Amino acid sequence: MANEVLMPKLSSTMDVGTITTWLKNEGDSVEVGEAIFEVMTDKIAIEVEAYDEGILLKKYIGDGDSAPVNSVIAYIGEAGEDVPAEMPGAEAEAAEETEAEEVAEVAEPTESNEETTVTTTKVRATPAARRIAREKGLNLQKVQGSGPKGRIQALDVKEYQEPTVAAAPKAAEGELIPWSGMRKAIADKMSESKHTIPHVTMNAEVDLTKVIELRKQLLPMVEERTDERLSFLEIIAKAAMVALKAYPEFNANAYAEGIKRFDHVNLGVAVAVSDGLVVPVVEQADQKGLSDLTAAVKAVTKKARDGQLMPAEMSGGTFTISSLGRSKVQTFNPIINLPEVAILGVGGSYDKLVVADTSEGSQVATITALNLCLSFDHRVADGAPAAAFLSMIVDLLENPMSLLL
Repeated sequence: MANEVLMPKLSSTMDVGTITTWLKNEGDSVEVGEAIFEVMTDKIAIEVEAYDEGILLKKYIGDGDSAPVNSVIAYIGEAGEDVPAEMPGAEAEAAEETEAEEVAEVAEPTESNEETTVTTTKVRATPAARRIAREKGLNLQKVQGSGPKGRIQALDVKEYQEPTVAAAPKAAEGELIPWSGMRKAIADKMSESKHTIPHVTMNAEVDLTKVIELRKQLLPMVEERTDERLSFLEIIAKAAMVALKAYPEFNANAYAEGIKRFDHVNLGVAVAVSDGLVVPVVEQADQKGLSDLTAAVKAVTKKARDGQLMPAEMSGGTFTISSLGRSKVQTFNPIINLPEVAILGVGGSYDKLVVADTSEGSQVATITALNLCLSFDHRVADGAPAAAFLSMIVDLLENPMSLLL
């Protein structure tokens, strides 16, 4: 009997998986533990291995297609075995939705002198897609479905835009690059965050003079213990960990049923990779000293850039830092990493002229400064505690010896 190949559930929030590429074709032999396809979830592509050996008899979806988790997407068995011609469960599920009043009807009244008649057309769509369409007042017949057999999914409705009248062609023509893979996953998550969270961003400038001095002193000691170079990012992260103890409302996740605060900080670190952005997580970062924190941040950053992160290493975050490093950009508004409630953006450092009071009077001096940009969920916290939280981080960085206590 042929064995089912299911769409795997690779994270707690994953409802639908998208095949980025099949590594085996119909008719190919497959061994246990051999990768047969690649699926995209949470900004990363994961190779999925076979649990059975035999011949890949049938594939029900192709590259770039999506299917619900735990649905049958292929069969592996012996050559010549009979398998369903169509994806199992697709028709039954559609019938259940119809019976459960989940059939979308488009009414088209036609009037005569004596009566009005109404014709209806059925549309294949998931319950979530229908709910969102009702909320948006959208006619589902206008939406192109991306699910099995053209079924409309929630994401199709969220991303639908009314067509616009095409402008006259211009002399310079460009290339249309379809959404796919990691870029698609990032687009979906960022859109959801901006559409569902009332973002507020606050900016504060930090004088790095004392941080620079402290880093010079600690650099050889940290490098001796970890073989890694201490950077400003780890010092800023340490300051954020201390401030989160005083303002735990920002070390939280927001859900439909309420706000969950955490006892420890699982720190997300945004890392730019060749085709997008990933956010690996350093677990219990608040329990680590600067040496251990440096080693942990460098380790997850390297795995991210080498494409070796697993889904579990990008989940469970409670607070995120996004740094632009050596960029010339001084300030920006970071987007919150769902379901977290706050993110700290770190701009590029820059030189600044200031007036310093000395024993010889006021003198002009040059300092190195940078901007911190805190975006927070206004449903969870208000401006006053957010300002106090950000101010505490600034104070800690301008008097960094307190971080060693």
